[in-house]
Amino acid sequence: MNTRHLLSNAQNGNFEAAVQVFINYRDGILGFEKNEGQAQIAFENIIKILNTDFFLSTLTISNFRKILELELNLHKNLTVLIGENGVGKTSLLESIRKNLMWIAATARKENTNGGTIDVDDVNNLNKDKGAYIDCEFQIGNAYKFKGRVARLPEGILSDLKSDLVSYREIGKKFRLLNNYKSIDLPLFALYGIDRLSKDARKARASDFDKLSGYDGSLSSKASFNVFSEWLIRLLKIANTVVDNVDSLKIRNQVDSLLQAGANNKDHPLYELYEDLVSVLELYPNDRTNNQSKKAIKFLEELFRKIYPDLNHIELVNADDGEDKVALNLEREIIFLHQFSDGQRVLFGLIGDIARRLLLLNDVSDTPFDGRGIVLIDEIELHLHPSWQQKIILILRESFPNIQFIVTTHSPHILTTVEAECIRSIYIDHETNTFKYEIPKFTKGAQSNVVLEDVFYVDPRPQEVEEVKLLEEYISLVNQDKWDSERGTELRKKLDEWGKNKETELDRIDVEISLRKFKRSKK
Repeated sequence: MNTRHLLSNAQNGNFEAAVQVFINYRDGILGFEKNEGQAQIAFENIIKILNTDFFLSTLTISNFRKILELELNLHKNLTVLIGENGVGKTSLLESIRKNLMWIAATARKENTNGGTIDVDDVNNLNKDKGAYIDCEFQIGNAYKFKGRVARLPEGILSDLKSDLVSYREIGKKFRLLNNYKSIDLPLFALYGIDRLSKDARKARASDFDKLSGYDGSLSSKASFNVFSEWLIRLLKIANTVVDNVDSLKIRNQVDSLLQAGANNKDHPLYELYEDLVSVLELYPNDRTNNQSKKAIKFLEELFRKIYPDLNHIELVNADDGEDKVALNLEREIIFLHQFSDGQRVLFGLIGDIARRLLLLNDVSDTPFDGRGIVLIDEIELHLHPSWQQKIILILRESFPNIQFIVTTHSPHILTTVEAECIRSIYIDHETNTFKYEIPKFTKGAQSNVVLEDVFYVDPRPQEVEEVKLLEEYISLVNQDKWDSERGTELRKKLDEWGKNKETELDRIDVEISLRKFKRSKK
């Protein structure tokens, strides 16, 4: 590509071209004169592109687990996957995860690996064909890239192979740009059904490094306890009076021990060295102190979407000597460790996303506007129906630039989602292929309507005896036989069950009145 075309593509939003222009000006290569000013302008153009869009547009699967063939187009903001148990919703999230792992791993460190397809992941009917997962992503308005994670068939020659070049290149570019000047990095995360799992690990100093925002982000186990311990450490740093003199003394001691080789495990002063390093990590400096206070303000504003009367988050040293996080509300104080499972899941999910965005967008004044792709399996997990009607709204309002890809069995969830964002996965048994459909109407609908029209489930449990009697009675009414011996018998039983409580009986009474009137006119 000649210089003119390269510059034109960069200005038109092509991420790859924009990065190349930046490198050329920075290093003075490929016909460009070295120019730091122009390099900075090119860098700012890259940031503009990154702040426009980052999303997964298409997922194509072949022979991965139960899914034989499927091409899925995703909504750039939100995709909600629904379908019967066993249709492969979790497998879809897992397939995306395996691809994202390559970008996240390479963004952290060169020559690191991502997800692979295990031999047991290959569809049992097509072991001789292998399996692959293709993903197409878009950055900005004018740049798309594709990658493939594949599993070759065992013991058979095949042209099938993984294509990870673009993933490694994107991760490398993120690393290169961030090393030049701190940039907002995209978040990639998966929250599986085991996200309530307990993790007793204490927060470490390294948990506050920028790239630790990727630590375990795609492991599916976003523990509430990890977020809680991180928040405790954050509050401690924010509340600490910075003593630069004392920390400098300890740092000098550590440096002296380093020069003496005490960082070697065989050195007699190794334990002292380790102890002093641990103590030093507890000393915040002015920068970390201010950053922590700023982060807490962001979190308080975020949690007010759940508790509007929240005054502030505070650290309390309980009688048992353990540090506790408390939410100070207008009329009560709530401790995080006393949360119900539903509260833990809700706060663990929102809190972990917030924690990672704060780390990955460390210089941003609006870190929760950061971009990325977040996968959530069974988003309604442990949530009361009232919170099921809020969770998507809260996530989208709190993190407006994250592409959420979630699964659910809940009609309450779908009543808060535009139909265009929903993908109903099903198996076409005639062709034995996986397909999807987009419902016509969901947002703002009644849950029972969504249950019937989208999930194809009758709002009434058809196996319940009273429901069977009700259906039989309705059939008799429609035949003008409500006053037959069987009709009279059924009505007596139904009145014992639901008189003055079941509105369908009231509707039936109106219907009977109309039919009586018509009968009298004959």
